[in-house]
Amino acid sequence: MSKSNDWASWERSLRVKGCAASCWVRNLPLPNDPHSLDLGSKTNLPTVEESIREAAAAKLYRTIKPWQTRILRIDPSSRFAEPVVCVLLEADVIVHDGLGVVEEDGPREVPYEALSYTWGAPVFSHPVQINGIEFFITENLDSALRHLRLTDAVRYLWVDALCINQFDNKEKSIQVGRMFSIYQKARRVVAWNSGWDRKKSTILTSVLENLSGSQKHSDDCLARFASLRRFLVDACEPPLFKRTWVRQEAFAARDLVMQFGDLFMTWRDYERIKDFVASIHGRVTSSPESGLPDFTDALYLKSPYNAIMTLVQPDYKHDHKSRLERNQAARNAPVSLLDALIFSSSFGVTDPRDLVYGILGFTTVPISQGDVIINRPSLKVDYSHSISKVFQDVAMYEIARTESLSILDFAGSRAAHSDLPSWTPDWRSYDPNLAQHRVLNRINSWKYGFIDVQKIGVSWKPVPQPPDGNGILFARGVVLGVLQDNIDEATAWAPFLSPGFEAGFRERFGGRSCYSELLFPGVKPDYKSTFHSLFHDGNFPLYEGEVIGVKVSEAGRRMMTALQLAMLEEIKQAVRGRVIAPPEPIRGNHILGLASPNVSISAKGSRSNDIVVLLQGSPFPVVLRHHELRRYALVGRSIFPLWFEHKSASFDDFRRNEIAWSSNNAVYTETSNILESRLLWPEKMASIWKSALQDPEFLDAFEEFQLK
Repeated sequence: MSKSNDWASWERSLRVKGCAASCWVRNLPLPNDPHSLDLGSKTNLPTVEESIREAAAAKLYRTIKPWQTRILRIDPSSRFAEPVVCVLLEADVIVHDGLGVVEEDGPREVPYEALSYTWGAPVFSHPVQINGIEFFITENLDSALRHLRLTDAVRYLWVDALCINQFDNKEKSIQVGRMFSIYQKARRVVAWNSGWDRKKSTILTSVLENLSGSQKHSDDCLARFASLRRFLVDACEPPLFKRTWVRQEAFAARDLVMQFGDLFMTWRDYERIKDFVASIHGRVTSSPESGLPDFTDALYLKSPYNAIMTLVQPDYKHDHKSRLERNQAARNAPVSLLDALIFSSSFGVTDPRDLVYGILGFTTVPISQGDVIINRPSLKVDYSHSISKVFQDVAMYEIARTESLSILDFAGSRAAHSDLPSWTPDWRSYDPNLAQHRVLNRINSWKYGFIDVQKIGVSWKPVPQPPDGNGILFARGVVLGVLQDNIDEATAWAPFLSPGFEAGFRERFGGRSCYSELLFPGVKPDYKSTFHSLFHDGNFPLYEGEVIGVKVSEAGRRMMTALQLAMLEEIKQAVRGRVIAPPEPIRGNHILGLASPNVSISAKGSRSNDIVVLLQGSPFPVVLRHHELRRYALVGRSIFPLWFEHKSASFDDFRRNEIAWSSNNAVYTETSNILESRLLWPEKMASIWKSALQDPEFLDAFEEFQLK
């Protein structure tokens, strides 16, 4: 036998010796199909007619005060098959923990639990007795109540389907606005996972009992690990965590516990299983992680701060902070509405309005109640509003909160059957890749046409909106150019040089041209090859953007002239007014920006005769398509003009942040506006835009627009 064969045999013997016949993995009763969790209906009973349910609700529910809710008291039973009998009590949402209720023995404070579960299919086929009234619920809720009721004592549970009158939109709107505090006040939140029998629950118990061991395993045992991993992944990623409402419920919970059929599991044990699944990933599969993490992961639900941080700073998930530290940071820093909405399309809802209403609790959004006036931008939960109106309200809230039109970066034209105005983002289908691309490609940079609205130093706010614009966004702006399908490759890539800039540059640098390699290496009179070198892989700085020609307007030329003159003034101040005559080079950190007025990168779907417009209050130009009179549809953002940045010959990258026009570093502060804080904010370009936006000739070209 060869030496190499001896070595292989010895290795195999080691592995086999490390795994005894009593190995827990060998003896684990795994199901034949690791994905065999039965999450569907078992009885296939027909749903009760809505009229019958509505009549029962009319008997069951009385009008409650805005500061009240209801709590479900489940009577005990020693037999699983016995009917579920409950009492629905009116309850005051009090300052202290628990709820204030009046029972047979008088008023008292009641500690309670809140149920987090999936409604599932709207099949209301299972009867329960509530206050002596037969009320029909879904099979999943019926199963949850049967498993959660105690054998020897009543149990107080808050369940949205029963504690809120689902047939009363006014009550529903008020109660949904209070749901975060209801889950926050609960002594614990029970996450109910359906489809678990005792055999499958036993597998989870066995895994928990053996996690602390360091036993070696044989090859056949490792093969079982692959099946075990698939089973545990299904357990750790149940349908419950794909539901929009669970985001708020998990974040609010002071103590979140998991219920798998009869098995009760603490959140710590659940995390241990998650860690175990991660630890065996590399041993049983070679598939790499996808570019974007799964934001329905329970750990991200507990920490939306971590979710948005992982999106905009991918190495965040590999940092050295412990999970506990990051979760604590999340509790102390609720995210903005925009940060939360980025992931909305990853979650399921029955009612698309809940993509907004179901996340308000863990955001910084003030929720207005009734006719109470809040002297700052706020949102009101109102189920009498259409989906379109709710999404429009979100866009208007962001415009008012940020005092800018930056929300337009998340919107754009859609199919003709769309129920939304073009300026309103559709959170039902928003792609998180767009937000990540926007940040990781550093496109909030001066050379990609962004105006720092916060630093501009002049009045650059959107026009005030009427209380009810009937789906219209009113704006003022200036047309920078008209898009054209054809690009004249012979002339289109030549940079724009205003006479004032060209003459001033020669005066400042002793008669030398801005194309001097001794001053700014790489400056060219044609940027076609530079562009294709930068973006040869098609990865444009605008997500799914397209290169398209532009016929620049006089106002567009005036804007570029004003910007170039402001650049020249920056250089003049940096060299302290000196003339840099040949052969003296330019010393220090300086950046020269040149752009072609005939090329843009515009949103996918842009076409000939669309216009590039800079709207007042917008940090970037947009593409609009004319419809009728002064009404336009938003196509999307445009990078115009596309600046090419050139460093001076003696540029020191280590000192870039001190005096360069744009910073390499994003702002890494803990803030409630995480997405925006991770963008690359301009350093000195704000002053350049300030000069351009105070130019009278440029401002005279502004006109009225209505976006529909």
